[in-house]
Amino acid sequence: MVVIVPWLILRHRRLWERPQHFEPERFSPERSAGRSRFAYIPFGAGPRVCIGAAFALTEAMLILATPAQRYRLRLAPGQTVEPQALLTLRPRHGMKMIVEKR
Repeated sequence: MVVIVPWLILRHRRLWERPQHFEPERFSPERSAGRSRFAYIPFGAGPRVCIGAAFALTEAMLILATPAQRYRLRLAPGQTVEPQALLTLRPRHGMKMIVEKR
């Protein structure tokens, strides 16, 4: 049996520089050049890749960009984020945030 775990692929040191850090710019065209197309597979890969992948990525960008234009989010003091793997990866005890108007 072969199991592919996207969470582990995203943390593989051979595929990503500083895999434990949040660096959205790692997905820029310049930094993505030469990286395997299977290094980031949130929607699967190959002939059975999710048909809604492009729509989901566009929708996610809009959902995140809209409040980000008006508000700044910071992790609440003393709050730690512990990942919990269920059907999707999520913070085990939630994520208390401080919202500041820009």
